[in-house]
Amino acid sequence: MSFLTFDNRHSGPGFRISDFESNRIIGDKQFQGAQAVMNGARSPVTGKVRSVHVYMNMSSYKFKLTNGTEVSTCPAAMGYAFAGGTTDGPGALDFIQGANASMPQNPFWEIVKGELTTMAGRRIREAIRAKLISSGVLGSDAYVVVAGPANVYGHYVTTREEYSIQRYEGASTLFGQHSLDAYIDKYSSLVPFLSDSTPSGKPTSDAPPPEQTSKAISLQTGVVLDAAPIGKKFGGVLVDVKTTAYRAGEVVSAQFVGANPRNNLRLDGTFLTVDQLVDGQWKTVRSDSHPSTTYQWLRTNTVLGYSTVTISWTIESGTPAGIYRIKYFGDSKSFIGTISPFSGFSSNFTVA
Repeated sequence: MSFLTFDNRHSGPGFRISDFESNRIIGDKQFQGAQAVMNGARSPVTGKVRSVHVYMNMSSYKFKLTNGTEVSTCPAAMGYAFAGGTTDGPGALDFIQGANASMPQNPFWEIVKGELTTMAGRRIREAIRAKLISSGVLGSDAYVVVAGPANVYGHYVTTREEYSIQRYEGASTLFGQHSLDAYIDKYSSLVPFLSDSTPSGKPTSDAPPPEQTSKAISLQTGVVLDAAPIGKKFGGVLVDVKTTAYRAGEVVSAQFVGANPRNNLRLDGTFLTVDQLVDGQWKTVRSDSHPSTTYQWLRTNTVLGYSTVTISWTIESGTPAGIYRIKYFGDSKSFIGTISPFSGFSSNFTVA
């Protein structure tokens, strides 16, 4: 048995430096694009807000193509090339794989659980837009937006041409070559229910999917123990900041006696702060939510439960001169399971 493979693996734009740099580059491009849209000419959204929702069993959906041929989706399956990875990076087994108009807009949003390819998204937009106009739901200025993935990730949705090639995206299309056409057929059937003259009754819906949360398993082991080396305490500084002044563009780092961050994910808090001394009081200026900071936890002794946390801050251009410090927040787990919060901070350092 054989399948197509292509030597087209790549990594993020900042791969020569770190994943953090790739994250920064991609995030900045998204910000610049969003800012350009916000600062450009925009058309106000007008009209009523309506929605329609149904459940759809994608494993056995029968329908007719535009040429009259009756087809069906199939039970979910992944193709061989799925394991090869994509242009963004290799798979787990590491074998090689292959402008807004000036007219007022009234967007129509489609919520899809899959990740559509560019051409698949274009085809579904064009099909639904044509249906909206022909049904009289919206005028010729109809604007369709496809939002996905929604709910549980449903892998890729490709065109039949992309599916036939069976590269990563085609092999990741779960329900067969007619998946895209099935979505188009179902969404088209829902369009009339958005009209002012809504049909009587409700659209046909399959049964809701079963609740399987209780059956879910996790291969992630729990935290057994955290401990500090003899003569040390949680939050204690192992590697301190420099005593010489820092300047914009430089990286300040400090390493602490740490504990497993899974003891407390601090979803409403932070694992770190960068504080500035202002009028004799410490003022937080950065937290772990800011891309200029990084937090790295490392288990140094699994048996004894030792670990370290390294916190870094890249000083941005325009940072006010002054006295700063890095503060670490953590939670340790004792042998009997008690979780206790702690904190520690570096020595003061100067930004010139």
